[in-house]
Amino acid sequence: EAILDAAERVFGEEGYEATKVQRIAAEAGVSLTTLYGVLESKWEIYRAVHRRRLSEVMRLTQGILEADMSSLEILIAGTRTQLAFFMERRDFTKMQLKEVTAWSTIELLRSPEQVEALGVGLDLVASLLRNCIDDGYLIDDDPQLMARMMIATQQVRLAMWMERGCKEDPERVADAALRHLLRSYCKAGQLTSALEVAGLGAEP
Repeated sequence: EAILDAAERVFGEEGYEATKVQRIAAEAGVSLTTLYGVLESKWEIYRAVHRRRLSEVMRLTQGILEADMSSLEILIAGTRTQLAFFMERRDFTKMQLKEVTAWSTIELLRSPEQVEALGVGLDLVASLLRNCIDDGYLIDDDPQLMARMMIATQQVRLAMWMERGCKEDPERVADAALRHLLRSYCKAGQLTSALEVAGLGAEP
């Protein structure tokens, strides 16, 4: 755990290419011999960091998907949970933001864990958006495109939040993301009630 925490911090600061395993060991307070006894290379350390965090976010997501709520409520809760996850784990988020714009070209991600997790995540979001469309909440558009656009705007929002020193309250960041999402995709007659469900009120 200490090794992965240290690795996440160093990868977040320096990026994969510039990171030295010696610094990870020093940050973790272990010898190189001890570190290599657990994880045999920088590549394996990088993959282990992603396995840990991506399994966490998938467990959270699955819990929300299984909740007894409407498709719209699940979309809102899932958006808040995902954004909170990344804002709470800032070192991991820095790692992600140093990667390519994977929402447009998933295969360019560095590790197979990332490729698989984002692919599964996008499919889950697209399926949820399709349910919201079928239930009459959202406009009828391509849910795969909608999912990628949604992830893209969230990535930009998180990047700007980080660049500005993480000063804005995470709840306000999530509120803004949800307001943008609902205004972008809700049917005209559903927007006011959707904003209220999200706890945002019928704001202008």
